[in-house]
Amino acid sequence: MPLTNGLTEAGPDGTQRRLATDKFYVPGSILQASVDQTLPVTYGLSSKLDVFYDNSPVCHLLPDSALKGVRPILWFPNPEPLRSGWAWGQQYLNGTVAAVETSVGKGEVYLFGPEIVFRAQPHGTFPLLFNAIYLSGATQAQLH
Repeated sequence: MPLTNGLTEAGPDGTQRRLATDKFYVPGSILQASVDQTLPVTYGLSSKLDVFYDNSPVCHLLPDSALKGVRPILWFPNPEPLRSGWAWGQQYLNGTVAAVETSVGKGEVYLFGPEIVFRAQPHGTFPLLFNAIYLSGATQAQLH
């Protein structure tokens, strides 16, 4: 998939390396993400969503991602997404994508960085799981 790790920086030799914990560390906080409400998997969600973030993976979409059918579901649109808890280096999340969907064969694949069903997860993220389950058996006619 046309994605790269969203939490990297160039090292002294020019290669991309994961951010060190002295630059980025978010050990279980609530962050606010933006939602693409046009996607069936986000049915019932508002345009902003609080997610439990525990050093979860995030990505950057490569320029050809839209051409390859990769669509962002959730992303962090600003350098201060923190709503509750603490976040060291939260500005590194600016512009990163927390969840994506893409087509594979006749199906859809959903990648969620935040743990959307973790026991401490805000209940507002549960529809992502249930909508994905529902969509797994839906036909094109049922989606309209």
